[in-house]
Order: sequence, then structure tokens, then C-alpha cells
Amino acid sequence: MDCPKCAPELETKTLGDDIKLERCRTCFGLLAKGFMLEKMGTEFMAETFLDIGSASIGKKFDKVEDIQCTHCKVDMDKIVDPHQTHIWMECCPSCDRIFLDAGEFSDLKYETFSDKIKGLLKGRRH
Repeated sequence: MDCPKCAPELETKTLGDDIKLERCRTCFGLLAKGFMLEKMGTEFMAETFLDIGSASIGKKFDKVEDIQCTHCKVDMDKIVDPHQTHIWMECCPSCDRIFLDAGEFSDLKYETFSDKIKGLLKGRRH
């Protein structure tokens, strides 16, 4: 399957026995089921092993908004994290897979004071 943002093939990544997702070899975006993101959020140091792309690369690809789910071939919905509104993601309405640009999972896992400022500066997604 190809990356919905930049087209190279996604590679399957695992962490332990129960975390499995797909990561782009070029933009380092992550594609995972919604429940998998929740598991990743509770796993110690998951971001270190899975979200290896720099936030600057992720920011570049964050501007690519109209993407299709690589599994279902339907347009993904644009969503924001309700707690950190500066994190913009795409979610498949059919299979519940979520695409995070490089650096977004690490940011999502740890909310800081600067995240609150970023949310004010970046604004809401339309």
C-alpha cells in the first residue's frame, strides 16, 4: 500500500506483541487504527520507536489535506485532537484508520504548555 500523502510504499511496524501500524518510508507518517493509537499512547517510549520522523517534515506534509485511505480508497475526514487543537489528522470513515504526520504522535502523547500556545496560534481546522 502507498502512503496517502507522498505515495511511497508503507511499511508495517510492530512494537511488542500488540502494537502494529504502517509507516511511510519517506515522510514518516503513521497510519494506524484508532484503538491502536490508544495502545501506543499508554506504551512506554512508543513514540521513540514508531514516530521517527522530524516534526519539520511532518509540518510540510500537514499541508496535504485531501487524502484517501490506502485500505478503503475513500476520502479521509479531517479531524483535530479535542485536547490539542493544533494537531490535525485524517481519519477514514470506513475503517477508523488515522493518519498522523511525522512528529504528531509524539506531540499527541505529551501535552505541554507550549501545545496550548500552538493551538491558539494555529487555529481550528476547517
